[in-house]
Amino acid sequence: MADIATVAVVRCSTYQPQEVQRAVERGFELLGGVAAYAGVGENILLKPNLLTGDDPAKCISPHPQVFEAIAREFQKTGAQLSFGDSPGIGNLQVHARLAGYTEIAERLGVRLADFSSARRVPFPQGQLINQFEIAAGVMESDGLISISKLKTHALMRITGAVKNQFGCIPGLRKAEFHSVMPNAALFARMLVDLNLLLKPRLYIMDGIMAMEGNGPRNGTARPMQVLLFSRDAVALDATVCRLIGLDQHLVETIVQGEAAGLGTSTNIQYAGDALEDFIQ
Repeated sequence: MADIATVAVVRCSTYQPQEVQRAVERGFELLGGVAAYAGVGENILLKPNLLTGDDPAKCISPHPQVFEAIAREFQKTGAQLSFGDSPGIGNLQVHARLAGYTEIAERLGVRLADFSSARRVPFPQGQLINQFEIAAGVMESDGLISISKLKTHALMRITGAVKNQFGCIPGLRKAEFHSVMPNAALFARMLVDLNLLLKPRLYIMDGIMAMEGNGPRNGTARPMQVLLFSRDAVALDATVCRLIGLDQHLVETIVQGEAAGLGTSTNIQYAGDALEDFIQ
């Protein structure tokens, strides 16, 4: 039997700063405290799903207030923080500013990581991919914190915890994977290998306002009023399926992730608020 995964479920009704900060603090407390995920002097990379720099109300990326609350929590550990992602198109600096991250990062002393240059990283144990080109800023960090958005996705059905690490592959290299892996099963196997390589320390999902419909960019906002936290990406994505009434067997990142030992979709315990209160 797979190890039991814990998913922390925390109600947060608005993006009001104090409410978000309290909710993020509670999420960490439910999973052992923020010190369990970073130490003094470590280089910790915060990796939000920054697909493009748009108004936070469009629910394309994690809300900047969630990003700020997470950064503030990690500052308590004495870690050195950076952040970054590889947007779908264009320049990270531009998109980070437009999405509302840059002002927060500069105010808190969180540096922008290098997501433009790449390092070739062997991964001989990969089931599908035996080497990746990974952003230098990712490889220079001691630990990765994955910050995703609860939203739908045209190809993968949801774009959640597992898929968020795709942004650790710089620029046009991502397009190459889309072209050679046109179906969801192959694409998911690649994503699972990527997660097994990178081993994020924690997965956090912003579902205060989610996106439904034609995601990952052109859907519509929907209130879910929840933040989710887990060490297990598969368990977190399976939890999303339960919240939105989606058959998890239709989500290849869950199917392939569980088959490869990335995590569990069934052996899950919940901490915090009752999951049933958020099911839509």
